[in-house]
Amino acid sequence: MKLPDHEQQELDEIERHLAEDDPKLAAKLNRPAPRVPRRTAVVAGMLSLHVLGLLVVVAGVTSSSVVLVALGACLILGVFGGFAVRAWREREE
Repeated sequence: MKLPDHEQQELDEIERHLAEDDPKLAAKLNRPAPRVPRRTAVVAGMLSLHVLGLLVVVAGVTSSSVVLVALGACLILGVFGGFAVRAWREREE
C-alpha cells in the first residue's frame, strides 16, 4: 500500500533527521535482520530429533512397548548416523 505524498515526505524528513542525529542507530535500522546460519538450524533440528527419540524410548519403556522402544532407538541411531555423515562430508571438503 502506497503512502500519500505528504506522509512519504514526512517519513523521509524523519529519516534524514535520524541519520543526522544518530548515524549509528540509523545504520543499524537499515541493516537487514540477521539470519540463522544453515549449519546451526540443521544441528538444532537434529538435536531436537535426538531428544524426541529419547522421549519415545522412555515412553516405550514406561508402557512396556517394544515397538516404541525400537522406534525411538531407530530415531536416535538415525540422528547419530546423520551427524556422522555430516562430519564425514565436511572433513572431505
